Amino acid sequence: MESLKLGDIEMFWLNGGEFELDGGTMFGVVTKVLWSKKFPVVDEEDSARLEENYIKLLNSPLLIKTPDCLVLVETGLGNKLSDKQKKIFRVTRDWEIPQDLKKLGFKRQDIDYVILTHCDFDHAGGIVMRNAAGGEELAFPHARHIIQKLEWEDAMHPNIRSENTYWPENFSKLKDSDNLQLIEGNFTVCNSVEVQHTSGHTRGHQIVRIWSGKEIAYHLADLLPTHAHFNPLWIMAYDNFPMDAISLKQKYEERGIHENAWFTFYHDPFMYACKFDSQGHVVKKIAHEAAQKTVASKKDIPIQYLNVQKENQIILSCPDCLLVREMSVDKHMGRKHFLTVNCPCGTTYGINLNFRKHYRKEVSIGGYYTADDSAPGWTDDGKLPSVSINCRIKNISMGGLGFTALNKVRVQVGDRLKVKFTLDKVPPEIVEKEVVVRTIKDYYIGCEFIEESGYTDRTLGFYLMK
Repeated sequence: MESLKLGDIEMFWLNGGEFELDGGTMFGVVTKVLWSKKFPVVDEEDSARLEENYIKLLNSPLLIKTPDCLVLVETGLGNKLSDKQKKIFRVTRDWEIPQDLKKLGFKRQDIDYVILTHCDFDHAGGIVMRNAAGGEELAFPHARHIIQKLEWEDAMHPNIRSENTYWPENFSKLKDSDNLQLIEGNFTVCNSVEVQHTSGHTRGHQIVRIWSGKEIAYHLADLLPTHAHFNPLWIMAYDNFPMDAISLKQKYEERGIHENAWFTFYHDPFMYACKFDSQGHVVKKIAHEAAQKTVASKKDIPIQYLNVQKENQIILSCPDCLLVREMSVDKHMGRKHFLTVNCPCGTTYGINLNFRKHYRKEVSIGGYYTADDSAPGWTDDGKLPSVSINCRIKNISMGGLGFTALNKVRVQVGDRLKVKFTLDKVPPEIVEKEVVVRTIKDYYIGCEFIEESGYTDRTLGFYLMK
């Protein structure tokens, strides 16, 4: 069970049930081409499932343990769903809050406060539970349930749109009890936990601010249901007041980033919480257990191919959070071309380094190499070879070449050689180069031109352009 320490406060994410919703409804007017890059469709390799367009979502109630009290934020789907409802909402995992509390050494009767950010069924379904005898009772009988008065009024008198999400059975045991505490506006629930009325998603939507010393966390509920919704314009079709939702996201995201705060998520299947930088990149996260993959080999991680720039610098870009940063590869020069990168967001990816300064053309040309000044293999007038070739040129660039020796290699790294070969072009042209050996692997010898060809070598330059 994942947790987060915030000063003298500890927070835990409980299992409130998992389900699948249409990806389009979760991202509103944002096209699938865009959102699917950050949030894949369920079983995207299955063409039938891909067409259905569903995405996996969690319902993760947040248990806040302060020195003084236990606070539960949201209550999950509950255990009252019928088989038909489970099928409609594609429930893939049942509600397990009582079991999770027991693992932590608590009982549901120990909860002091329940905060409902709003009363949609996926947040309020666990207010009332079905007991072992088949009856119904308050799941948290000793807790004060903190709800905005506006939200409660709307839940009690739903309109044609909200009646599909405000279900009377979720409030049946609460509405006439002393456990209900209706508030108006901002309210301090207990030391270090407060709610702030926002609207946006629903008329009475509220968010939760948690702090201990200088450490802060924001639970923005359905204003920021997943990390992929960071862009203020990426709002849900479920948002009843979309323009308010956009401005509220801007406000709280800017504030949280300025405060170096954690953002906690209720619906995110990839991470429970994270910190963002000003560009919306995830710089630190608490990943969901299922999203934490053990990297066994290169094939298990995404691979990037990067050219080493001047001063031996590369530009890294995380494929998950898109964090961009510069990195020196001085210490890897000449010895390591594959690196594994662990991004602060928790993503692991690989990079293949290309230290070459020039384009390299793959070829297969017979040639001759020697360490002697006489350069045997060519006649004095520079015509075609008079003796057999002893190597095959495998690649050529403006900075060097590589060849495979046809007999036992008798050179060492640092040796100077003369290499001659005939370019496979019409008309054929002889090229002679002085080179220094840089790498040797079995019969392959990689060489650098002693004097870089540059643009003055028109023969080689035009050949490489074709």
